[in-house]
Formats: sequence, C-alpha cells, structure tokens
Amino acid sequence: MSDKNQLFQQALELIIDGVALSTEAESRAQVGAYLMGLVVADNQGKLDSDKVEAIKMIIQMADEADSPEFKL
Repeated sequence: MSDKNQLFQQALELIIDGVALSTEAESRAQVGAYLMGLVVADNQGKLDSDKVEAIKMIIQMADEADSPEFKL
C-alpha cells in the first residue's frame, strides 16, 4: 500500500474512532461526515459513491455507540 493510500485509510479510521470516542453528545455523526467529506475530496477517485455511503453508515453506527468515557 502506498504512503498516500495508507494515510487516507488512517485518516478515515481516525474519524470513525473520534466519532465513537467523542463525549460530545450533539452532532458527532454530522462532524464525522463533514471531516470524511474533506478527506475524500482531498483523495479524488479513491472511493466510489457506494463506498462513501458505506463509510457514512459506519460513522452513523459509531455515533450511536455509547462512548467509553469514564464517569465518576
């Protein structure tokens, strides 16, 4: 895998992890989708529309998961 492809994949993984771990209750999925759009736009041609939609669904699922934040 080229460095550019690896960086692209790591960026998408970071976005999904960030959405899942965020303690912000509002707009986690919206912010995740926005950031994903920036990464995809910077890497034109890497993903077709079906893959973009699949990633959006993964971001939505990450948003619906309970954050593992520590609560006192």
